[in-house]
Amino acid sequence: MIRHIVSWTLQAPDAEGRAAAIEGMRSRLEPLVGVIPGLRSLVVRGDIGQVDANWDVVLVSEHDDAEALAAYQAHPDHVAVGPFVRSVVADKSCVDYEF
Repeated sequence: MIRHIVSWTLQAPDAEGRAAAIEGMRSRLEPLVGVIPGLRSLVVRGDIGQVDANWDVVLVSEHDDAEALAAYQAHPDHVAVGPFVRSVVADKSCVDYEF
């Protein structure tokens, strides 16, 4: 199994704008479970806001294997979410690991 973790900082300077961006990301990405083969789980959650240096939002997904992760990243339904995500994100960090 592969766990895929992506953290983003968002462009929105205010809490309302960040909440809207997070909901937009969540509502587009979480439904991909059950659509993309090998994608076992996926959650998108916002930071609780207690530490200013934290990233704004995180995605945690689990995939059967490295091939399933690659297929998820190339899947047309996942690729279709990219323009929205890029429109609200300022910076990105990612880690993939086996477990």
